[in-house]
Amino acid sequence: MEAPLDGITVLDISQSAAAPSATQALAELGAEVLSVEPPGGGAQRRLIGGTFFPNLCRDKLSIAVDLKSEDGDRILRRLIEEVDVFVHNYRNETIERLGYDYETVRSYNEGIVYCSVTGFGEDGPYSDRPALDPLAQAMSGLMDVTGEPDRKPSRVGSSVIDVSTGFVAALGIVVGLFARERTGEGRHVEASLVDTAAAFMGYWYTHYSKTGESPVRSGHTYDGYAPVGVFETADDPVYLSVPYQPIWRRFCEAIDRAGWIDDPRFETDDDRLEHRDALYAAIEEVFGQYTREELMSVLLANDVPVSEVNSVPEAHRDEHLRRRGTVTEIDDTDGEKVTVSTTPLRVHGTERSPGPLPEVGEHTEAVLRSLDFSDDEIAVFHERGTIESPDAPFEK
Repeated sequence: MEAPLDGITVLDISQSAAAPSATQALAELGAEVLSVEPPGGGAQRRLIGGTFFPNLCRDKLSIAVDLKSEDGDRILRRLIEEVDVFVHNYRNETIERLGYDYETVRSYNEGIVYCSVTGFGEDGPYSDRPALDPLAQAMSGLMDVTGEPDRKPSRVGSSVIDVSTGFVAALGIVVGLFARERTGEGRHVEASLVDTAAAFMGYWYTHYSKTGESPVRSGHTYDGYAPVGVFETADDPVYLSVPYQPIWRRFCEAIDRAGWIDDPRFETDDDRLEHRDALYAAIEEVFGQYTREELMSVLLANDVPVSEVNSVPEAHRDEHLRRRGTVTEIDDTDGEKVTVSTTPLRVHGTERSPGPLPEVGEHTEAVLRSLDFSDDEIAVFHERGTIESPDAPFEK
């Protein structure tokens, strides 16, 4: 069975993490992704992308082209004429200076789906600001609600906004392709880090608009109900979440504390919040009688929401993630095995295994030949430092 995006070609001139996350998802769904990298950028690529790179560049064709050169512009224009999707992550001023703004690109290919992935969007008073994942977390208020109440606001411990913005962009691209299928016209879509971060904060914005109250950081727990949070056992911690009264009843019965159900301190959710300190102390006293494995077994048998609090090494080897293929291993460009995560979207009947990682410029010459550039022209491009391939390293 064909992969959903078989036959779709994507031209990706982006760097960093968000936009490459989008094109990585498209690649895993069957699109042919042509990833344009700067000649001589291999060291930077490995330095910045030592851990990002295996998760963002699988299944892609690497073309090393100097986009600031006249020859590079000629190559890119010919590519634009042939592809279905164009993706970049430059700010307005830069993309216009390079000559690849939407109107210009559309003049080369009217049916193209053009996607910009930026920090603050293409318009608005902050559109020209530099942006990174933690800046979007900070600006949106996400950082202010993350961490312990007696400490500074904290960033989320992974690049969640970069990766999520990539999925937003991938969705926008698929919507653009669907619209083109119906109308014959291309589309201009965009995704931004700050818009994505703000989307995570929607219910907090609503909370403030209705109450006038700014949320207080609650760390590992949550002020909406109790009990919820990290609790210690005899060995390793668990995360417990009891949001509804029926679950509270099952929880109490599972740990042989049925008396808590009618205890006036714990009877309702409001009661449990009011007496949270006493409740949490009582819970940890009980949990201390179990190992994590024993407690998980008891609670899950009673359908109580609970999870291991995994370290990265534990999650890295987790049986569930491994069996689903969510976490797997591939060969890095140095031949060593490296662990990666795969695109979380599953389209049944079209599962794909993670593909290989390309060397810098590995596919440059093959792609140029497919565009009818002659061997002589390709040789000139090499001489001028316009392109790079593994057989002809960049020496400009």
